[in-house]
Amino acid sequence: MPRSEQREAVARRFSDEARCFVAWADGRTAKELGAPLALRRIVALYAAALDLPQPWSERVSPGGSDDPPELVERMGIVRSRAAAIPLQHYSEIFSPLVLTDEPVVGDLADDLVDIYRHVSLGLNLYDAGCVDDAIWEWAFNFQLHWGEHASSAIRALHCYLSREDPSGLSS
Repeated sequence: MPRSEQREAVARRFSDEARCFVAWADGRTAKELGAPLALRRIVALYAAALDLPQPWSERVSPGGSDDPPELVERMGIVRSRAAAIPLQHYSEIFSPLVLTDEPVVGDLADDLVDIYRHVSLGLNLYDAGCVDDAIWEWAFNFQLHWGEHASSAIRALHCYLSREDPSGLSS
């Protein structure tokens, strides 16, 4: 398969998972945001992002500095919906690579909103036919921003479910 077809196939697979995440997070496909489903959606999106190509190149992000008003509105919906998840704040180490790092407070709603924002911006580019720009947006921000939010949320949700709702890990 030619390289361009491979990139398009990866982008299509990621965009499918991104659409599932976005529709779940903003309520188009789910009435509630429960912890078990939150864990599944974030893990699926994270796993799909691992297949994205490396974004490091001369390319710069095509996006502007301001989010479109409709995205800002949807991010507010995601934040308010996330308040229904029983886990809100959690302890985490900002960088596990720094052995003397002090714990900080993580915020699950903030994690979901940041993931939602970057994934949605990429979907907007993808839907506009800018596949390479969408891949860059998703991959670059996965490595620098939303991937950290996702991995922190995964750990916090796993710990919560294993202690508070063990059936949520296997249902």
